[in-house]
Amino acid sequence: MSDAQSRLEAAADRLEIAELMYRYAWAIDKWERALLSDVFADDAEGDFSAMADYVEGDGIARGRATVIAWLRSAIEKFPDVLHFLSNPLVTLKGANAADITTYMHVLHLPMGGIYHCKAMRTAQGWRIHRLRLEERRLEAAADRLESYMKSAAE
Repeated sequence: MSDAQSRLEAAADRLEIAELMYRYAWAIDKWERALLSDVFADDAEGDFSAMADYVEGDGIARGRATVIAWLRSAIEKFPDVLHFLSNPLVTLKGANAADITTYMHVLHLPMGGIYHCKAMRTAQGWRIHRLRLEERRLEAAADRLESYMKSAAE
């Protein structure tokens, strides 16, 4: 395979993997269970422990059905939620694995964070194998910025 062909295939993989993350966000916001099932590998693991302050359980789910059930129980408390993902960084790890880091912002809540994921290529296409949310509260960031700006003005 030529270098140009390799780069083209890598670019296609990165695009498919970024799309995988966008489909995940759409599926949880619109609660499209079939689409959600399609984004996770059978042996998927989700680490949502960053949300432990306001969601029941320890936030660790193993297996596609368990991850989906956990998401359902967490999301149903927040109707009409809208997740925005941006700046996906996709690092290919050989032909069949990838690391993904992407920002997440919940439109109508002062909350966002960073998703850290591992994806794997399956016979059905790319699937999320591991997903971890590193939550960021926007009030804390705004307070730090405001304090800095006040001190810089003095």
